Amino acid sequence: MSLTLPQRALSAALRAMTRMTAGYDLGPIQEEMVRLHGLRGTFRLMKLGAEVTNRLTASFGEATAQTLIGVAALWNGCRYCVIGHIYSANLFIFRDHRVLGPLDEESLVPLMYMTDHESFAVINQRFADPRFERLRYLIDRMFRLRFQDIDPVEPEDELLKATITYWEWLNECTIILGIDAVPGQVPALGYMRPSDQLIAAYDRARAAARAAATAP
Repeated sequence: MSLTLPQRALSAALRAMTRMTAGYDLGPIQEEMVRLHGLRGTFRLMKLGAEVTNRLTASFGEATAQTLIGVAALWNGCRYCVIGHIYSANLFIFRDHRVLGPLDEESLVPLMYMTDHESFAVINQRFADPRFERLRYLIDRMFRLRFQDIDPVEPEDELLKATITYWEWLNECTIILGIDAVPGQVPALGYMRPSDQLIAAYDRARAAARAAATAP
């Protein structure tokens, strides 16, 4: 279905704003948001997304927030969001600690072909390092809230449920458009304009780790 003139105008404005603030283009996804949700629905969706992301970041920090978003998107089957948000989380981890995040972007698509329980087991193992103990706990809570329908009793549970719910809504717009997304073609979603130096340093470190992992 074609966009109406007001919808095209809003989509173009959103596209320009995203390029200016974040440094990347989400044109097709923003067009799909406007098509599915209309003008008011798009503004509501964007406002809610900003609120959830800001709360996650304020509560848990940038890297953890982006990891939780990426894992939530993984359970929805959206390659674009999984790759983009985990890439963003990895840049934050590398920027702050000069270590590589446990989830290599190139390992994400195979995870999406597993069952939810299988992918959860792999993610849980990848974050086994004690430095990620808090994050591993939050992923565990999010998994239980999503798939085991537990009652939200812990202080962070309502925020985790809001994350699950919001990305289920958003992935209605992104899952079809991002079905063929691959690492290297998706920007760091949630990271506002990472420096070229940071990206280059991260890429070198990740490439070296991949080479070491495949060396005889």
